[in-house]
Amino acid sequence: MNLKLFKNTILILAVVLSLSGANTAFPADKISKVLILPFNIHSEKDLSFLQRGIGEMLSTRLAFNNKVKIIGKEEAGIAAGKADEKAALAAGEKTGADYVLFGNLTVFGESISTDAKFYDARTKSPLVVINEFGSSQGDVIYHINVFAAKINETVFGRKTVSSQAPAKQAPSQQTSGGGQSLDSRKNPEEMWAKQSGIKMASDEAFSGSAEPAAVLWKSKKFETKLKGLAIGDIDGDGKMETVFADDHNIFIYRQTAGKFEKIKEIAGKTYEFYRGIDIADINGNKKAEIFVTAISEGGRVISFVLEWDGKDYKKISDNEDWHYRVLDIPGRGGKVLFGQKGGNANIFSGNVYELKWVSGNYISANKEVLPKGLNVYGFNYGDVLNSGQEMTLGFNASEYLGLFDANGNEEWTSSEPYGGSSSYLEPPAEIEAAKKTRYDPDPRPQTRLYLPQRIIVTDFGNDKKKEVLIVKNIDTSGGIFSRIRIFNSGYFECLSWDNVGLSPIWKTRKFSGYISDYTLGDIDNDGKDELVFLLVTQTGGSTLGDDRSFVVSWDAK
Repeated sequence: MNLKLFKNTILILAVVLSLSGANTAFPADKISKVLILPFNIHSEKDLSFLQRGIGEMLSTRLAFNNKVKIIGKEEAGIAAGKADEKAALAAGEKTGADYVLFGNLTVFGESISTDAKFYDARTKSPLVVINEFGSSQGDVIYHINVFAAKINETVFGRKTVSSQAPAKQAPSQQTSGGGQSLDSRKNPEEMWAKQSGIKMASDEAFSGSAEPAAVLWKSKKFETKLKGLAIGDIDGDGKMETVFADDHNIFIYRQTAGKFEKIKEIAGKTYEFYRGIDIADINGNKKAEIFVTAISEGGRVISFVLEWDGKDYKKISDNEDWHYRVLDIPGRGGKVLFGQKGGNANIFSGNVYELKWVSGNYISANKEVLPKGLNVYGFNYGDVLNSGQEMTLGFNASEYLGLFDANGNEEWTSSEPYGGSSSYLEPPAEIEAAKKTRYDPDPRPQTRLYLPQRIIVTDFGNDKKKEVLIVKNIDTSGGIFSRIRIFNSGYFECLSWDNVGLSPIWKTRKFSGYISDYTLGDIDNDGKDELVFLLVTQTGGSTLGDDRSFVVSWDAK
């Protein structure tokens, strides 16, 4: 972002915030004194203007008539860039402040991370804490707005415009010449740009605009690398649960009334490595099963299936050598379970099959005729040409997206790779052989298959035309290493057939981090599906610290 433009944006926003309306639901008559200390900024560039702008934004956002008084940094006597927890609390005591606010900004290129705390100076306890990230320096505006809104609401009992969910608007009636709604084909990023409030916030949706078209919601931080995600009604109560996993643990959450609450955490074995989570009611008892694709240390497939028995989630199938994948195929009645056997010399053994529940077991019923090179993880079916003919979509070994007819003939292939995953499989035979090779300084298997990402086919535009949604994670290594992938950002792209090929009709902003899995599902139980994805923002190999992941939903209004 241009520095001059960014400075102007900060100043304009400070003025706008000072003029924004607010609900005056304020307790007590006492004047609360808030000490705002200069944020510590870690950057190669001189961003002192940003430090000043943040102070002005917070001051105008938190000050309120004779209820909240802002104490400036001058009274605290702390130099810019020197505010840590100990110094901040000491400054609060020195100035007689009731509350102390301080934070850190870390800038890497265009990416920015904002960490801030709001302390009760008397009890020396944190009342509001944020850890936000963004793919551009301009995202700090949203981070500070989130912080201020949370302080106003949780500490001062003051509802502000920017802390409330956006009002639902009637769909636009403006149409193109063909009668199609223009908004239905618009890039969601353009519609998000209408919002002057929060673009991403923890545990609730925010907006300061009267006409938002989409909202991003983000869960609390999970200090692990999440990699499998699915949504479904797994206990038969009519509400949707969100199930996700890391290498060894399964997490079950439910979001209702704005709260994302843990239902169950299932700890796995250290020798089990989870590679996929899928949900579907295949046995027809109105409780969706959880299909967990698991791999042993030796590369063997040891998958299992969980189901709610009224008291707990029990295994109804265990130690299965199937790689599972559930696809939503309307032409086959909805959710369909597919499986492909694990191999020994090769990663897979045989074809992909549809699996059905028969006499208490999941058995292979129909063999899928897929184009050569596709596996159970990276394909889907759909009328992508909108001609009434079902086509096959799939990723090849180089992660290029292909479109195939019923006979497996390639109709189209993308000009660039999509997807991008850090999860991989290796042949059990090679893993075993590597363990016996003592003289090789790097005895790891040479064959590594990075798992393709999901392909979603649905009618996003509500115009009775099928589109394709895929993710694109950006590998900063440029794909030149066969065994190393370093992702720093990712985004979604929606493709539509234009009689020549699948071409982008919109794409989202870039998210700082790595999108490890995604699905369409009703995460917030409002009766409508959202795009839900796992965002990994830190990895253990990074100098920034341990793994950090979030569950994020994109809700198109």
